[in-house]
Amino acid sequence: MPRIVDHDERRAELAEAVWALIRERGLAGVTLRHLSEKSGWSSGAIRHYLPNREAILNFAAGQVSERVERRLRALPLTADPRQNVLRLLRALLPLDEDSRRWTEVWLAFLGAAMTDPALAEAQGILYRDLNTVFKEVFGELKGLGLLPQHTPAQAATAAQGLLDGLCLHVLLGYVTPQEAEDTLERLVGGWLLPVSAPGV
Repeated sequence: MPRIVDHDERRAELAEAVWALIRERGLAGVTLRHLSEKSGWSSGAIRHYLPNREAILNFAAGQVSERVERRLRALPLTADPRQNVLRLLRALLPLDEDSRRWTEVWLAFLGAAMTDPALAEAQGILYRDLNTVFKEVFGELKGLGLLPQHTPAQAATAAQGLLDGLCLHVLLGYVTPQEAEDTLERLVGGWLLPVSAPGV
């Protein structure tokens, strides 16, 4: 019988190779030949999934969004919405190997996007997706009366800016992961009112 190919598994394997290549060489080093060397796949096999360089880069950017979405969806929720939002934001800091990988790939896109409109659009996918999630989360907190000083859109923008800076500083070694977590909790926690106990 012919061997059954798991295309999702193959795409995940290819994504890891593309990310490794971006982390080693930057976006400028992403070529079909380099990806073939890194992945061990033939050029023809790669083209079956990703026919050209533009497709490779769009795939890499899309994988960042998918990885982030999976991580956020896997977070357990508690009865405390204040802690839930802090847990959500903390999950986006590069505190383990997996999050460091996709943060480094995201930063590579961010740098290249300054001069390349096509890459700016690819990189913007993650920004818009996260901004939508943040506005929904902060909107719920606003509805509960826990976000007194900001609109949901203002809080979402501020949270993304804070996360962007902390991610960069952690990767560069300017602040420790623990310092980043403490800063996130102190600043974002200061925007939110504590949850009152029932009947208080």
